[in-house]
Amino acid sequence: MNDFEDEEQVVTAWYKAFRAGTDHDLWGQPVEAIEDYKRLSKQFQKCSSSDISNFSDEQKKIVGKIAICLELRCRSLQNPGTCEGISLDDLKKIGATLQNLLKQKAKDFPVDVLAAQLNSRERNIAELPDYDNDEDRQPLRERGSLLPEPVSFGGRPVLTIRIVKIGLKDAKQYIDPYMSIYVKDSQGADLTSHQDTPVASVKEDSYVIFNVDVHIQKTLDSLPPGYAVFFEFKHYKPKKGSVSTRCWTVMESDEIKEGTAVLELYKKPANYRRKNVQLFTVKPLFLHLKLSINL
Repeated sequence: MNDFEDEEQVVTAWYKAFRAGTDHDLWGQPVEAIEDYKRLSKQFQKCSSSDISNFSDEQKKIVGKIAICLELRCRSLQNPGTCEGISLDDLKKIGATLQNLLKQKAKDFPVDVLAAQLNSRERNIAELPDYDNDEDRQPLRERGSLLPEPVSFGGRPVLTIRIVKIGLKDAKQYIDPYMSIYVKDSQGADLTSHQDTPVASVKEDSYVIFNVDVHIQKTLDSLPPGYAVFFEFKHYKPKKGSVSTRCWTVMESDEIKEGTAVLELYKKPANYRRKNVQLFTVKPLFLHLKLSINL
């Protein structure tokens, strides 16, 4: 499948999710509509700010505007009986724009986003887009950068990896430990945006406990042969005032299947071409995962 076909599949899935939200909105189900809108808005916001996305700058601008409109509609649903946000009729105008994203121009956007934002701000509404304000006030490293589960790709397999725990003999000594996750091709090039888990706060015996889900942002069948998922264990060094990688591991594409997985750890630095790797320890200490493949 080429990049254009892959983008068409993504746009189709986005449009399907958009229609689900507007249907809930039309049927008088605001809780379900808000959930649909916020989930899709986060997808759009991430796409519009990503350097790795296959979408053009023009398309990213459109996606960013749609994200703002979805948040504005959520404001309307959360404040019924007011003029805040935008109407469902205005939001529905965006559907055709989303459906034709690959041939649309930002200047043709059907809603005056700036005017809608200004109107909301005049009514003492926080600047948009507004994602989980309490979390946004936390330091970036503490809250991580995990992405939401992708919208349905119409029966195509999407991988979710639960990072359960990592075994380290000195587990309790690490300050602000977290994992960075990368999906790379056989030459070490990024295939998706990398993700960081929130800082782990639980340490038991020789384990740092995470219990967080990482959603891979591309379908498994769209990734090229020879791809792999890399995991790097990182921690903060106060004396140097910087973050350091302690060890890493990798899951090859042919190892990806439903169920639990245990990966051995390797000495830093991470070798994305997977050549001449050295074991981090001879002790029985590993990264423990649970994999789910969703359609």
